[in-house]
Amino acid sequence: MKNLALGSWTGPARPTRLALEADWTTYIGKKNVWLGLDSFHAAHPDVGVELNVVRHPYSFNADSKTPYGSRYPVGKDTPEGKEPTWHESLLDYSGGSAAQREFTEKSMYDLGRRVGITLDYNVQTNWQPVDSQRAMLWAARFGKQELFMDALGRRHFEQRESASHRATVLAAAKEAGLDEADLAAFLDTDELEKEVWASYASTIYDKGIHAIPYFIFGLPDHKSPFRPNGISEPVVVRGSGDPETFRGVFETLWTRHQAAAAAAAGEAK
Repeated sequence: MKNLALGSWTGPARPTRLALEADWTTYIGKKNVWLGLDSFHAAHPDVGVELNVVRHPYSFNADSKTPYGSRYPVGKDTPEGKEPTWHESLLDYSGGSAAQREFTEKSMYDLGRRVGITLDYNVQTNWQPVDSQRAMLWAARFGKQELFMDALGRRHFEQRESASHRATVLAAAKEAGLDEADLAAFLDTDELEKEVWASYASTIYDKGIHAIPYFIFGLPDHKSPFRPNGISEPVVVRGSGDPETFRGVFETLWTRHQAAAAAAAGEAK
């Protein structure tokens, strides 16, 4: 089941379809991807990009059952409604330095404002939100992962509705066109829980991803830590980037696509 990034071409058919694949974990950055896609489509009216996304559950705590730091509990066993705020827990993440926390918050806030996002640091936050990331994997089964995560991210980061709270997860699912009752029944099981914990560990220890946002883009046959059997080179973006950065990604991959098509045509003669 494909999970298309917002900004993928869904209008009238264009002469050329450019199929791309991406692995990512992000909120602010995906807005820049969207704007980059819009810019690319405006510059190439005959090309429609179909960007299929695979998301990977990620936690800075990896799969540790011990909460990050010691000031506030922020891990898996924190009861719903008892989580610290994002502002509070960032103090531990910043090594106990209020000045570093202020710098971090201002940097992220400014990045968000550039694309119309106003971050709210008073949202309650669990740094191992297992159920919301189980729901993300579940939504992918129906091709609704990106719609779900867009709704969940907006509620969490901008509307102070914690992604660690079930009511928020269910509301986001409803907005994305998913069945709330089906998701609630799924969340009452432990299905995909092992997969989330495995991803928490593998993204850091096996794939070497120690900071997010992190984007990997490529043609369908690209190789990456998540696609070890691929052939073509990916384009990696670390950080939230900006629309111009992602426009450049799509220009690069379009050029590679054209070169590959020309080479294939030459071999066929």
